[in-house]
Amino acid sequence: MNLLQVGSPLAARQNPLAYMIILYLVIAVAVIFAFWIYLQLLKKKHSTPEWIEAQKTKATEFKDIQKLAKKIGLNKEEILLLWKICRENEVPNIFYNYSDDDLVDGIFKSAFRKMAQMRLSDRELYELFRLRFHIYKSVTYSGSVTSSSNIPLETVLSYPSPSGFQYQFILEKNDKNGLYLKIPETLEETSQDRPKPLDKIALIFSLPNKQQFALVTRVVQYLSQPDGEKQLLVTHSNTVCPQSRRTSRRFAVNRDCKFSAVEVSTSQSGELSFKPKDKKYDGSVVDLSEGGCKIFTTLPIKQKQYLYMEFEVLGKTEGFYGQIANTRTDLDTGLYSLHIGFKLLPLETKVKILTDLYDWS
Repeated sequence: MNLLQVGSPLAARQNPLAYMIILYLVIAVAVIFAFWIYLQLLKKKHSTPEWIEAQKTKATEFKDIQKLAKKIGLNKEEILLLWKICRENEVPNIFYNYSDDDLVDGIFKSAFRKMAQMRLSDRELYELFRLRFHIYKSVTYSGSVTSSSNIPLETVLSYPSPSGFQYQFILEKNDKNGLYLKIPETLEETSQDRPKPLDKIALIFSLPNKQQFALVTRVVQYLSQPDGEKQLLVTHSNTVCPQSRRTSRRFAVNRDCKFSAVEVSTSQSGELSFKPKDKKYDGSVVDLSEGGCKIFTTLPIKQKQYLYMEFEVLGKTEGFYGQIANTRTDLDTGLYSLHIGFKLLPLETKVKILTDLYDWS
């Protein structure tokens, strides 16, 4: 006889248990579904312009610092420093305002002046500048390009020729056939720098956010438009690579400078020491950062040479040693452009440069 047949005492006891299990499962699924709906509604609410604007005016809390740290990769020391700044300066929600360059710069300027009045060390002041740069680059370098088909029109692409000249092409058309580049007048038809059809060439370009990229492409052909304009057609490329992101922020400046060659000596421990030579030459600093500068000069000085330079920082003449990383010819001015990395630069001088460039004095 089957003990589980309908109507048996055992079946009567087991059926309610099965019904209860099914009921609990239905309730659990309903609760999970309701919670999912709640999360979706909350997510939708938190993405509305009205909600975001309301959050911007709220005071920064530590959880906002943690969210920002996760988003842009702040380390522990930077988190604590940013929390200190926000707490002491009553900063509005930094998570929603960190991309506002003017607001953030004003906050850091105020914090720097307070720290300077307290006569904090150069190391502490320098860490403030580094945190400011970290936030700046997370906003400025947020874009990316992985294929040449995504390069926007009117982008300037630099061609570093074998002779050392950099020619500036302009992207006029971008379609399935390739990139149509306007040829600069400086690249004459008889020039040895002119790449030939099927040649592989490297091109460098920057996005509006100042992030720099390089690509390798191949020349297809030269074209003549009905209006007489000359174009260069090159193939598309999937080898679009971001260039090394800068470790310091560059500022455009225009400052007279004097520079000279240096005598270099090496100690037994391998440390370099420099002594400026007496004869000085004129130049102009047109680009400056804590890591180096760019000087325009009439002298074709080769790379890897060491220089001594003097120019104004915070209204006073300061001296710097540096090494030429690259020498190029600037086609707009016809001058030589010396790209220089500073050497043996004291932390105190770095802080002076940054204070000057950020205008936080």
